[in-house]
Amino acid sequence: MRKALLLLTFTLIFGVFSALSLQTAYVGALGAPTDNTTIPNVPAGDQSQVEIKPPVEYVLVEPTSQSENTTPNFIAGFIAASGQEEFTVTANENWYLDVDINMPGWIYIYESFPAGGDFQGQWLAYKWQLLESGLWRLGPFTPTNNEPEGQHIYRIRFYSDGQWAAGNPDTPQNNLVYWTYSKGKPAEPVPPPSPEAPAKEASFPATVFGLITRPVLGACLLVVVVGLALLPIYIRRRRSQDSVSSSGGAKTKDLSAALPSAARAKITLPNGIDIQLSGKSRVIGRGDLARALSLDDLGLISRRHFQIKLDDEQFYVEDLGSANGTHLNGKDISGQGPVSLDDDDIIEPAGAVHLKFHLL
Repeated sequence: MRKALLLLTFTLIFGVFSALSLQTAYVGALGAPTDNTTIPNVPAGDQSQVEIKPPVEYVLVEPTSQSENTTPNFIAGFIAASGQEEFTVTANENWYLDVDINMPGWIYIYESFPAGGDFQGQWLAYKWQLLESGLWRLGPFTPTNNEPEGQHIYRIRFYSDGQWAAGNPDTPQNNLVYWTYSKGKPAEPVPPPSPEAPAKEASFPATVFGLITRPVLGACLLVVVVGLALLPIYIRRRRSQDSVSSSGGAKTKDLSAALPSAARAKITLPNGIDIQLSGKSRVIGRGDLARALSLDDLGLISRRHFQIKLDDEQFYVEDLGSANGTHLNGKDISGQGPVSLDDDDIIEPAGAVHLKFHLL
């Protein structure tokens, strides 16, 4: 009976949203539409402006939910303190911003303030490099004393593997996250409605006809009827799945095991940037070395050039069939499979750059 009630509730909610979608324009972003008109300049992939990291804490909370080693892509999400108003922040409530990236790359986040204020917006992150794929959580964000009330926009862009997430360098993907801030002013009193003469009671057939002809209620009624018709099929399938319901715990355990462990080694680039090596293996390619090479040298590096993996407390390096090969301490290791690594070894992908391996 409980499962039947849950299904009925779901069908009602789905019906309401389906009906509303027929009467409301789709905005293609999280939250409600906005009247903000401020649009920041589109950053170029090789722009030389200094990196801006977020003004709050950021942490990798779980592996990416997307397919890795494909074209660059990201998924953004907004987490408010209130579960009922998921895109609204009131008074001193905190909020978080989630960004799930499917490969290492650079994040750009621009915050547009509500229209009509003294300030237009600010960069929260600019050319911010993330060396690992996964779900990154930024926050908590805390409202300041002069936090502008109204609707804000987070405009998020992602650059990796020589291209923007949209796949077209001239029109980078512009993922918008709308959210609203309020200082918590008391609601205006609503005057009582004027008394009206009682309406004439309608007959039952006329009432049903009136409900059906209303777009929203008619759609809800149609969905409820279909849901009730499918309810017996749903109950039979749920009963057949009860024997395997314990698999949820195993999935949670597998996800926990997939989280990256503490780094045990690192690779140092010529410009001083470190690539932390955690877990059992790490693939290094063009996206990881983009900030250490010129465009000409970067073209020699394959997207999946070589791999470093840990096996029985020993690190190994292996060329992944790259176009221009990999050298270890001056010797070509292409086609040789895994080759053991020692502290301070020099790895040279395509002979284009010297990468120093360090044990931690």
